[in-house]
Amino acid sequence: MDLYTMRYVLAVAEHENFSLAAQACHVGQPALSQQISKLEKELGVALFYRNSRGATLTEAGREFVHRAQEIIQRSEALESEMSFYAGLRRGTLNLGIITSLQCIDFGGLLSAFCGSYPDISVNIVQGGTHNLVQQLVDRKIDAAFLNRPPSGLPGSVEFAKLGEDTYHLAVPDNHPLAKRDRVSLAELKDEHFIFHQTGQVASELCLRACREAGFEPNIVCRSGSPTTGLYMVQGGLGIALFPAEEFQARTLDGVVELQLEETIRKEVGVAWRKDAASSLVDATVQFSREWCDG
Repeated sequence: MDLYTMRYVLAVAEHENFSLAAQACHVGQPALSQQISKLEKELGVALFYRNSRGATLTEAGREFVHRAQEIIQRSEALESEMSFYAGLRRGTLNLGIITSLQCIDFGGLLSAFCGSYPDISVNIVQGGTHNLVQQLVDRKIDAAFLNRPPSGLPGSVEFAKLGEDTYHLAVPDNHPLAKRDRVSLAELKDEHFIFHQTGQVASELCLRACREAGFEPNIVCRSGSPTTGLYMVQGGLGIALFPAEEFQARTLDGVVELQLEETIRKEVGVAWRKDAASSLVDATVQFSREWCDG
């Protein structure tokens, strides 16, 4: 049993198709299929149910995938660790990020990090906080820059706060509140809201704040894109809550920014697995902390 074959199995498990897995692994399908069949004979168990539509994991296959993910992660961590001891500082960092990271100047942080570690290859995976947390748990990424979920993080995941931002209100410029500087959430109970997508930390934070103010928001539309949400406010579809950084990043004619009497705060930071025995991950966390503290 070797790491290459383990990666072949993981690829088939992910794509549920031998042809797609072979493409992802940059190997011919016959070779990939042959190696997996050979492994199954060695183990004495079938890892996949094969049919005309693809392949799905057997119970033994699911356990194999779980263990193989751990082995490959530890192998990569060991290789990275030895590279650091050798002074090479080479390796690949699989990094998850959310869309809104302006409050920690993530672009500047990443540029400075790559400048300090020029031999490290960074692979960026973009997604929502909950999706990235799951990818961390599943060992598909090494670290992630995300929002701290109100519901907390799994016990296997560590989090270091790097910055924070507060939510402001966006209203059309012809809205009765547009001439105000500040507004209380309770005053918005009869408004139409453009909300973040269900499952986003932003949605959880804003929904909880509205409920604490005594009302259930009338959500007429949801959007995972702050830019799209602002355009809908501009068009008069409703009002919306966004982090202050979004207003700084883009200004739209016809949209007015108001501060809230209540504080809706999001915490931004870096998360990683507690069992990630990797100097590369350690360096990423330490560098991020020093960058944001400076």
